[in-house]
Amino acid sequence: MSWGLALHGGSFNRYPRRGADPAPYIKALSECRDRGVAVLTGKSKPSFSPHEHLNPAMQAVIETVIALEDCPLFNAGRGSVLNELGKFEMDAQVMDNRGHCGACTGLTSIRNPVLAAERIMTKSKHAFITSPGAEQFAIREGLRTESFDYFCLEERIRQLEAARETGQVALDHNIHKRPVAATPTTSGGSTGSKAVPLDDGSRGTVGAAAKDADGNFAFALSTGGMTNKMAGRVGDTPLLGAGGYAHGQAAVCATGKGEKFLYRNTCGHICAAMEYGSLSLADACKAEIGKLAQGDGGVIGVDTDGHVVFEFNSQGLLRAMQESSGKRAVAVWTDWEETNF
Repeated sequence: MSWGLALHGGSFNRYPRRGADPAPYIKALSECRDRGVAVLTGKSKPSFSPHEHLNPAMQAVIETVIALEDCPLFNAGRGSVLNELGKFEMDAQVMDNRGHCGACTGLTSIRNPVLAAERIMTKSKHAFITSPGAEQFAIREGLRTESFDYFCLEERIRQLEAARETGQVALDHNIHKRPVAATPTTSGGSTGSKAVPLDDGSRGTVGAAAKDADGNFAFALSTGGMTNKMAGRVGDTPLLGAGGYAHGQAAVCATGKGEKFLYRNTCGHICAAMEYGSLSLADACKAEIGKLAQGDGGVIGVDTDGHVVFEFNSQGLLRAMQESSGKRAVAVWTDWEETNF
């Protein structure tokens, strides 16, 4: 049977289209995709110890998100942003089409929040645990912890300082700062001394959706949230139906302005439109994202044929995909600049 894997590193609106080098992000997305595909197709075992009942689709999306969390380019795990108190509060969620799900919020020291969500799904009697309970449960389960310094990147400190100065609470890539001295870009050049986006590449949430050859669907999501967010704030990422949903026809997950996806229960509506309105995944995604304001974000998903769908109304979406048909690609903007990568 057919299979497919889609992943994203977040949507964005203020990334300098020609002012920064996308190559590091294209490379990172490609590597994360390849790790997920290897697990999805049985060519390699996952880096974590999966529960015996985890299907290949679930194993693959978790493996993909672990790779994204470990990469400091993305706002999840090691690349997470700081809240108003200068602390980390990380959220994650996993779900498959058989009704198995797990979610957590407010993690501060767990290296891979997506594994905490997986353990909640497989080892607890619950589906959603907030911290400090979620943190304590993950530690009891033996998940790896890291110090504050592991997560705290200099770039994130600068973003928090700028957000405090201007009173912003924003996605990492939407923060602008006042005129400052020139700072390096990812390509080794300089941004100049005018007001520029703080972030050179890290984008919102990370996520993955997959269908395996046995017909199983699953998705996984992880995020550090919003820079300078109020302590305790929860967005769409860990909430079923808002941040993601999986059923017998597709797996879908979202990225962007979390409150907007919460309000519309975006991913739940997409799956309902497929199930009750007989829409294709592509049409359902297009219709639902069309109801959001320009720049709010987007969704990724995989359908029963293993076809990958990306739909977004932001300036761009860091994304990658591969299908059993042989199609594989990585992209940053609205078009597919890098195909067969």
